[in-house]
Amino acid sequence: MDFFSSCIALNGSSRPFGNTKTLLNKIEQILEEPHTSSIPIVDLCTLNITPYDYLGRNSGDDFLPLITRCIKNYSHIIFATPIYWYTVSAHTKIFLDRFTDLITIHKNLTEELIGKEISVVASFAGRNQETLLIMKQNVDTIFFNFCHYLKMHYKGSYFAHSSLEEVNTEELKKFFLKNKSLKS
Repeated sequence: MDFFSSCIALNGSSRPFGNTKTLLNKIEQILEEPHTSSIPIVDLCTLNITPYDYLGRNSGDDFLPLITRCIKNYSHIIFATPIYWYTVSAHTKIFLDRFTDLITIHKNLTEELIGKEISVVASFAGRNQETLLIMKQNVDTIFFNFCHYLKMHYKGSYFAHSSLEEVNTEELKKFFLKNKSLKS
């Protein structure tokens, strides 16, 4: 099984065909065969996923079917997000917040998260290296702690300028192919 047949990508952009989706498509192009097959990409903005509700009034939205699909069919979830105000997009954050449903309501699914892998690809518009470092630290902290709490494995993040003119092909290959859920 190749790496990407065990992956699903969740695009947290507000634009389903924006820079973040372009980055995901570029990843497929760069890695090419024999390392990839088509990555299923879910555009979170096209779904009805509402914020966490303590009373569970949103149980009929699209979160539970999507997270169940992710858990049952994939060992690796790629979160793709644009960076807005030094952190992940609202769609990504709402999706992460909804994992609380798994801890409180659907506890049986929480156990199935153990050992799953997460990586992040992010697109950003700024050029300041100090700002990029702050953004990367923020995102890595969020996902590291998220994975640690749920006993998942955080594999790291890859940041690319939204112009995609500076995507380092070799660095991108190393990032994805170091994840040894790849079995060539």
